[in-house]
Amino acid sequence: MKVLWLAGLAVTCATMASAQGRGTAAQPPAQPPAQPAQPAGQPAQPPRPRPARPVSPRVTVRDQSGSGLPGVKVILSGAASAELVTDGAGSVTLSNLKDGTYRLRCEHDRFITLEREFVVRTAQPTAIEVTMNRAPPPPQPLPAPAPPPAPKPAASPPIPPSGPPVTIAIPDYVDKNFVGRDPLKESVLACNGLETVRLLQLRDPIAEHNHSNMDEILYVVAGEGTIRLGTVPSNVTAGSLIVVPHGTPHAIDRRGRNPLILLSTLSGAPCPNVR
Repeated sequence: MKVLWLAGLAVTCATMASAQGRGTAAQPPAQPPAQPAQPAGQPAQPPRPRPARPVSPRVTVRDQSGSGLPGVKVILSGAASAELVTDGAGSVTLSNLKDGTYRLRCEHDRFITLEREFVVRTAQPTAIEVTMNRAPPPPQPLPAPAPPPAPKPAASPPIPPSGPPVTIAIPDYVDKNFVGRDPLKESVLACNGLETVRLLQLRDPIAEHNHSNMDEILYVVAGEGTIRLGTVPSNVTAGSLIVVPHGTPHAIDRRGRNPLILLSTLSGAPCPNVR
């Protein structure tokens, strides 16, 4: 009896285990916990943007042949500012530029200054190419102005007509035209457009005077006297010759009993302008 009971118990346990195995296989897989439902009427939240990474674009400046230009002054302005100079290959790096608008200014002595605007977005651009045009040669300096022409020499005044020839014997003329007891007698012997010849007979002095535009030549015919040029007196007798330049103050005085007789030639004094 005990053996039969144990056999029945074993069969019963095997049946229950088989049922449990079938029940586990039929059970569906576990689902993740459900997200809480979005409240009605509210818009969906956009995903948060990731912060933009800064970019360090490399600027290369070239001439029109494509060769890199060293020594170019690169000025950055806008969302950031910097001032750099290109290396031997014509390049320079603009470090850590954030998104924004920038302006480049490239300067070189022998090239035309160039300005260029660029925009940084989402870590772009990584390279910037710039081409500069060579500046035209400086204009040639203007030639020095020609010196003004030399002034033409003043035309010589026309020579006035000459007077008639004159021949006079001075002693005979004095005998016929003697001064007598008069203080002064002046006789014009000859004249033309350039000079006047006078015979002066004086008993009284001739006060100091000058001829502004005439030279005077005095020749003593007879008598004695003193002729003063400026402040210098000179004693004169028959045969003395005195030259008085124009503008020179001079005076004439008689010495002795007899009149002083002089031949006076005024150079530059035509007849109507005798003084």
